Amino acid sequence: SPEFYVYTLQARGVPFYVRIGRSSRASDRVSHVGRLTRRQSAGKPVKWVFSNRVVGEFLKVGEKVEVVYLHQGVTRKEALRLEREEISRLRSLGYVLANQQHNNGGSASVEEIVRAVLARPSASASKPFRPEPSRVSPIGQTN
Repeated sequence: SPEFYVYTLQARGVPFYVRIGRSSRASDRVSHVGRLTRRQSAGKPVKWVFSNRVVGEFLKVGEKVEVVYLHQGVTRKEALRLEREEISRLRSLGYVLANQQHNNGGSASVEEIVRAVLARPSASASKPFRPEPSRVSPIGQTN
């Protein structure tokens, strides 16, 4: 069913992670990382996935992390295809991504990703990076 979406996480309007999701997966990501950080600070065990470590590092240096939805109302199969295409497109434009899958061996360290994002010209907070117009209609049918 067309309940999935493709989103990016961005700092300063610069994308650093692309993923699919449904429900509140994307919108809860930053607050989830905040909870993980507080648990760790309290001496409790935390299991960090790589992308959450990157988000945590941005928060640690005072950068706001935003979610930008690229495609919505698509099937899981379509979302996975669009995710791979967007990762490939961003990498071809020189973006350094935190994605571990579909990143063609382009995985960088947390520090390298943060440095790469902070080194790019900052996009306006009101104008984060947006891809070309969606090739998917709101009901999930390809154009």
